[in-house]
Amino acid sequence: MSTPSSQEGELPFLTVFTPAYNEEENLPRSVEAILRKVDELGISTEILVIEDGSTDRTAHIADALAGTNPRVRVVHQGRNQGIGRALVSAIPHARGEWLIFIPADLPLDLSELSRFTDAAPYADVVVGLRSDRSDYNILRTLISYSNIFLIRLMFGMRLSQYQYISMYRMDILRNMRITCTDSAFFLAEILIRARDQGCRLIEVPIQYAPRVSGKPTGAKLVLVIQTVLDLFLFWFKWLPSRKTKGG
Repeated sequence: MSTPSSQEGELPFLTVFTPAYNEEENLPRSVEAILRKVDELGISTEILVIEDGSTDRTAHIADALAGTNPRVRVVHQGRNQGIGRALVSAIPHARGEWLIFIPADLPLDLSELSRFTDAAPYADVVVGLRSDRSDYNILRTLISYSNIFLIRLMFGMRLSQYQYISMYRMDILRNMRITCTDSAFFLAEILIRARDQGCRLIEVPIQYAPRVSGKPTGAKLVLVIQTVLDLFLFWFKWLPSRKTKGG
């Protein structure tokens, strides 16, 4: 689907939510690459950078990018709070009809953005399917597949992946209470809640691109443990309401 570039004062079709914690190397080139690609695809877009209490020059760089391009806006967290809380902070500031979560390390081929927008007329959430896990070690691969298995078993979900890039209608996010913001489970939580609300979830295959600089934080042991805890705590709270609805 092609969306016309917005005129000044009009709301964009797409908000690109980019959380940035110590991404001084990645952020400038990712913002430039995203803007170049959305212009090429004709997608009316804003980039909303949630600067998450970085200790390097990320905050300064983000402000400089916003100062030179009106399509880039920055919200400063003040202290590092993690991606889940960054998303919650982004929701009231996002002006797009849709929001897509694209990390500053660009873990996808940006040409694949058209797959998301082409699916938008038929979906409320477009779920990206990562093409491979070539940069995962054995332990991280095991954790990933175990997570998928548990979510499908415990919540009756039928998606293939739950923690990669998705694109959401903003109306859904604005009316949703996201609770598991201290772990990676918040991404699965959104999909589960959206499914339970009758939203249309469509999966699209996406070409993964490995990080070229900086350090990923998602594989930290403490985050993995918190994710598992959140999964089970959410399930204990979710199950009674599901039974009440006859699910």
